[in-house]
Amino acid sequence: VMDYLLDAYLYPYLPIELDAETKKDINQKAVRLIQVADWFCKYQSPLNMWKNHPSFLAGEILFFVLCALTFCHAWRHGGRYLYVWIGIFIHALNVENLCYWIPDMDNFWQAQGILTFFGARAPLYIILGIYHMFDYTAYVMIQRLRLPWWAEGPAVGLCAVMLDFPYDIMGIKEVWWTWHDTDPNIFDRFYWVPWNSFYFHASFACSFVWILNLSRKFLVDPVYDWKKFPREFLCAFLAGTGAFWLGTIQFAVFYHPAHDFFKVHSEITSILFLAFYAVIVWSADRQSGNPGPAREGNRWWFDELACAIALEYLFFMTLVVIGQPSQIVAEGLHQPVGPCNYTQKVQTPTGLVLQKKIFLCAENYDEGYFDFKCLPGGKLKMPEDGSPLDWYAICGTDYENRAEYIVIVWGACILFGYIFYNLAAWSGETPVIPAKVYRQPRKTMSIGGKSEEKSGKKTPNPLFPAQPEKVSESTPRKRPGKSPARKAAATPSSTSSPKQLRSRSKKTD
Repeated sequence: VMDYLLDAYLYPYLPIELDAETKKDINQKAVRLIQVADWFCKYQSPLNMWKNHPSFLAGEILFFVLCALTFCHAWRHGGRYLYVWIGIFIHALNVENLCYWIPDMDNFWQAQGILTFFGARAPLYIILGIYHMFDYTAYVMIQRLRLPWWAEGPAVGLCAVMLDFPYDIMGIKEVWWTWHDTDPNIFDRFYWVPWNSFYFHASFACSFVWILNLSRKFLVDPVYDWKKFPREFLCAFLAGTGAFWLGTIQFAVFYHPAHDFFKVHSEITSILFLAFYAVIVWSADRQSGNPGPAREGNRWWFDELACAIALEYLFFMTLVVIGQPSQIVAEGLHQPVGPCNYTQKVQTPTGLVLQKKIFLCAENYDEGYFDFKCLPGGKLKMPEDGSPLDWYAICGTDYENRAEYIVIVWGACILFGYIFYNLAAWSGETPVIPAKVYRQPRKTMSIGGKSEEKSGKKTPNPLFPAQPEKVSESTPRKRPGKSPARKAAATPSSTSSPKQLRSRSKKTD
């Protein structure tokens, strides 16, 4: 196809004639360029998404709006809030790509969005949506509590989990992504959500804030100086790139020893980990030496972030009621389907080596949120040559008990929404970071053409005469052309009434 396109639309219009070998080389480079562009970004028609996966299209649009709201907040406050937003963008790019490139962490596949990047692995709403909604919103909300820097990280992690909770439960039920079937790190589930997903969001958001605060402590001054933007950006960059590794250390310190060596269920490790975060935050809040600013309240609390939280919770509360996951057909990248007995090693941070199956066994798998019933014949058609299949369609499944989903989603949204309401309305206002203001002196031109600083006191201008003196209103003004005698003759000395004038006329007669 590329040979035909270039022969028909490029080579005939060149001013020189190319030989066959040169054309072949150009064709190969053009194909390579197309492959790179296709790997970098894939497009899917929104109409096709609306037909086969409407809830995912609605979710993408929602998180685009939520991301825009977080950016509006960062832009309105400016300064370091904008750098936090940029740092979270770097964090999103770093985490998503490392999870795809490290085989031991490659255990989930996203549904295909309108634009999907990096080999059809990362929809745009993940990079510009999820991370900003969860992490930036949590960061700003916690700033209003005026916690010490070491407690801000765990507090942001807990808030990120509260924002992620309904998304995780409804997203997997609506087949917005799929999990690896046998990965030991995500084997323990909660409504098909790995318990480690909550651990992940808390630890990585916490790590981002810790690195950000620590780097700002050593690299920048407490007062924001826009002229030192390389240092400000460096702090955001360090937080965005280092949060993944510090978060991994938090997994290695508690989860992996308990789970890998002692076979402790991930539910226990995740709940204890989040409880430990909660104790840190509660202790810091109780020991605050100056709780005044954190208790003043905020009359104008319903800002962009409060609106974003309300929109997210209302969306999932509505989706759990009206959604029809059994009608979903999600075509795209999923866990490769192949032989059921092939395994690979999973290296853990503690040094222990675990095992997982490489391929999804189409005849024996335990992922109850999808099946193949909507496909022709009710089963997956494999390639004739027996090669693994990684691009295929899956079908959503109906609720086993929709009422149970409604209770947990509505209960979580109402409970967490009330917590965020207290953070927004009954804590302090969003802190205003002091910033240096550089003002250029206003200059005037003197007679000699030299510029001088203009002071607040006005100086007389030698090019113009002085202002005329004001004339007192008590002093009569003289009209030119009339003498005082003529003025006295023209003006009667006294004024007579009409009755006196009539009497005078009678005497004259």
